This record gives sequence, C-alpha cells and structure tokens, in this order.
Amino acid sequence: MVTPPPYHARLATPADAQLYFEWANDPVTRQQSFNSEPILWENHEAWFTRKLTDPNALMLVFEVQSGDPIGQVRFEKQADGEVVIGVSLDAYFRGKGLASTLIRAAVSQCQEQWGNTPIAAHIKPDNKASVRAFERAGFHFDHESRKFGVNALCLMFKV
Repeated sequence: MVTPPPYHARLATPADAQLYFEWANDPVTRQQSFNSEPILWENHEAWFTRKLTDPNALMLVFEVQSGDPIGQVRFEKQADGEVVIGVSLDAYFRGKGLASTLIRAAVSQCQEQWGNTPIAAHIKPDNKASVRAFERAGFHFDHESRKFGVNALCLMFKV
C-alpha cells in the first residue's frame, strides 16, 4: 500500500485572503521579504483579489490531511516569460523539512499548467534556510540580482 503524502495542494480561493494576509505579515516573512514593511489589509485585499483572477498567477495553499493549512506557494509569469516562485510556511511548520517537498510538489503543478518553463526563485543572500530548501527541491544558483532594488540570489529550476 502506498502511503499518501502528509499534505495536499489546492488552488487559493477568496476565503484564503485572511490566511495569506497573516502569512505575509508574519515577522519572519517580512524580514526575508524584499519589502519588509507591514502590509495593510486594504492593499492586500486588492492585490489578492487581482491575483486570484490573473491568468499569469498560480496560487496554491498546502494543507495537512486534516485541512489545517501549512503554507502557500505562488507563481507569477512575468512579461519576459520568466516564472517567479514565492513561498511562505506557517510558523508552526517551519524547521520540519517541509519546504523543499512543498516546492517540488508546487513546481509539478506549475509545469502542468504552464509547461516546462524555467522557474526563478529570488532569495535574499542571508536567507540560508530558503536557499537550502530550494536547492533540495532541485533549484540551482544561476546569478546574483537586484530584485526590487535589493541584493538577491537567483536560483533556477530548469528541466
């Protein structure tokens, strides 16, 4: 008998706005974000509503089998064709080795939707945990960048 994974992914829905807002404003998430200022609800709500209907965005919520949320993985197809990935885990689930498996599962869903396009992860150089999680998920260092005017490492997933 095959053991099912301890989590599953689903598409984000309007009901997830508050959940995404809480994850986005988590102090650790803000510290590792390119813009570390807290996010206002009004701005978040408008952004979230736009992203849910944007054909160039794929927003996934990962949940354990009981339905409790673990975190989110978001993909955004840029005008130049690059697909950028963003990830955040609920504070309770950090440090348990889940990030890389969620990233791999999300990449598979992204490729089902958009094909085998390269996927870029832009990460602050001091965010060693994220760098390791992406490397374990099959991403490789490609170049240094100034994403959003901040120094970043760009790790790529290429088929």
